[in-house]
Amino acid sequence: MITRFTLKNLFSSEEITNLVQNFGFKRLPEDEIENAIQNAFSDYILSALSELSDDHEDQKKLYLEASLYIDKARKLLEGMPHPAGKMAYRLSNMFSTLNKLIEGKDNFAADRANRFMEKNLVRRLKDIWSGNTSTPFHSGGDGSGKNPRDFILTCFSAAGKKYPEINWFKEVDYTIADILIKSIKR
Repeated sequence: MITRFTLKNLFSSEEITNLVQNFGFKRLPEDEIENAIQNAFSDYILSALSELSDDHEDQKKLYLEASLYIDKARKLLEGMPHPAGKMAYRLSNMFSTLNKLIEGKDNFAADRANRFMEKNLVRRLKDIWSGNTSTPFHSGGDGSGKNPRDFILTCFSAAGKKYPEINWFKEVDYTIADILIKSIKR
């Protein structure tokens, strides 16, 4: 039997009710909104916790195995017409990046990967916001505390309480939240 990591509930039932009322979410039931928020945070939290574990040998083994499959797929797609040929080029870049990780040549920006994960988390929160309110995600705050930035900060604050070892949740403030919102394409 496989033991699967389960994410801690970020919100209690009372907190999720307050969140739904505060932000005027009307389209989905509370349990669906809670599940969507949990799912939005799952990839980021798993990635952050795995980086904290500092088990680089296990990561190298995973990278090595992944690189073998990526190289095999690249070879199968090479020389084929578009879009397969373009995918072969992308796979070649992935293969090169994984080899740098395996060899310990970390001279490419790890921050770039972190920014991708952070932006992906905000994209998923944007989908929750857009699916439950008519207020556009890229709208500026009206000072009422019912805007996308405050929603993001509420979610990050809840995640920071459940996962205090992930410092980034505590570092996100109004300025960072605004930058993250602006970085997501409309």
